[in-house]
Amino acid sequence: MVLPLEAYLRLVKARRLMGSVRVLALRDLGRLPVDREWIEVRRGDEVSLPLWLALELSRRGYVELREGGLRDAELHRYHLLERGSKGGKLAEVREDVYLVAGLALGRLYREGSGESLVRADRMRSVLANLLDMRLGKLVNAVVSVGDRQPSEVTSVLEEMLLFKFLRRALEAWRSSVLGYAELWSR
Repeated sequence: MVLPLEAYLRLVKARRLMGSVRVLALRDLGRLPVDREWIEVRRGDEVSLPLWLALELSRRGYVELREGGLRDAELHRYHLLERGSKGGKLAEVREDVYLVAGLALGRLYREGSGESLVRADRMRSVLANLLDMRLGKLVNAVVSVGDRQPSEVTSVLEEMLLFKFLRRALEAWRSSVLGYAELWSR
């Protein structure tokens, strides 16, 4: 049984949220699950937490994420790399580029200042443009790469899934259209 693309994308999101991230405790947190064990986390401790927990604690002001997110400049660099990549090849980007871009956008929108909202809108526009360019190259890759594996085309898990689904849809379409010839032979 093949699940719809949305179900697979939810699994990818869940996988990303279960990933570990470094945080700095801004308050005493008590006992928390850290690296498969329960430890006492005090103010000033730097520990690894699952991303879902780190985000929730960060929203409440208990921790600060230590690992660098995506900055505007990095997203612009990816955009320029994508625009400059030749031969329909996808440029190398972070494997978690969509997650960190989304987190950065959310952070800017939550700040709520005029400057951060303008930066967020600009960043959202650059991200949308990057998505469009990468989607075009993925569609082209599905049509032209033959039997290459998704991991040979991109390192971004969400794009690998899309590649597989596009390939499956294209194969079904080709089979259906070529199947019209069978009508004549009857």
